[in-house]
Amino acid sequence: MNKTLDTAVKIAVSCLSRAILLPMRLMPVRKNRVLFVSFRGKQYSCNPRAISECLAQRAENKLEIAWAFHDAPSFRFLEKDGIKVLSDSTFEFIKYALTARVIVTNTYYKPHLPRRKKQYYIRTWHGGGAYKRVGKAQNLPVLERMFVAMQQQGADLYLSSSEAFSQMTIREAFGYKGEILECGMPRNDRLVKGESEEARKRVYEYLNLPGDVHLALYAPTYRDNMDKDGRYPDFERMEKALEKRFGGTWKIAYRGHHVYYKNKLRTGILNAGDYMDMQDLLLAADALFTDYSSSIWDMSLMMKPVFLFAPDLDRYRGERDFFTDIHSWPFPLSENDDALEKNILSFDEEKMRSAYEEHHRQLGSFESGNASEMVARRILKICFAGEKDHA
Repeated sequence: MNKTLDTAVKIAVSCLSRAILLPMRLMPVRKNRVLFVSFRGKQYSCNPRAISECLAQRAENKLEIAWAFHDAPSFRFLEKDGIKVLSDSTFEFIKYALTARVIVTNTYYKPHLPRRKKQYYIRTWHGGGAYKRVGKAQNLPVLERMFVAMQQQGADLYLSSSEAFSQMTIREAFGYKGEILECGMPRNDRLVKGESEEARKRVYEYLNLPGDVHLALYAPTYRDNMDKDGRYPDFERMEKALEKRFGGTWKIAYRGHHVYYKNKLRTGILNAGDYMDMQDLLLAADALFTDYSSSIWDMSLMMKPVFLFAPDLDRYRGERDFFTDIHSWPFPLSENDDALEKNILSFDEEKMRSAYEEHHRQLGSFESGNASEMVARRILKICFAGEKDHA
């Protein structure tokens, strides 16, 4: 099935589903029920996780917190903390989705579900800064624009990491005119506060790494036409360059995008694709290699080295492009292995810190380390202060 036809089918199915589920709107909304979904039900991670954990501490068992997953059995461990675990392919999930007072997601919301006026939708998104184009800022066909618009419907609050993100991503790319809580990304609270010790222990145990080894993370972003092979840098050459420049022993772990993270890797490369919490990986890593992923924003908050490896830059720029010129970003850019090795060997930490600070200033960073707390307070207010707040 070609992409145009596939999108048309999705729109038709979503419209039909909304019509069929309309009678369920008669069910009363439960004021103390909060539903979380991360990466369309694939993970217990990102901003929803940070908010959920903070909310559970503040709510003192006064809220019914639920999470929806594709593979619910894999997340039953959350039930010991009083969290309701739902399979998003069941009628029970639909009931919760149509009766929760607050729904928190980090991507577009499920288009087949009706939107209810008495519900409060919080969209955290899943990236900071303002780098690659999203939403209406992309050169999308008409049907894809329609489907994106369906998924965006119903938002009452967006979270923002920076002034640039508020304007370029939320206002312009998403076309959102409602309230923005400019508090930073909840998932980055730990990064801002430097809470790396426990994360490092978890990651190193998972990867079976000795404590004296330095970890570098390779985490490329999503592409509509991601090749299965041939897009990776020369990992062995990277490790040798890191050891020559920074000293010690280095190992590189691969973290694929959640859409296709199970790509086959070359022998000898650590695979962190199944590790659930990207922020743990960033906290544990001493350097990040990526292409256009917004994880560059997260890593820069900790003043750690970031290297861009973009062998398909021209093609990516033609297909999706960026909000600003990639050459203006404060991260060394390489389009081949020779340039990448050179950028590693010539890396200047003092120059990096100065460039990061200026970058945060130019984008107007809102990262405070208190975003989870601010959003949790908002949810408690919505659930227990009567009618829904509107922008």
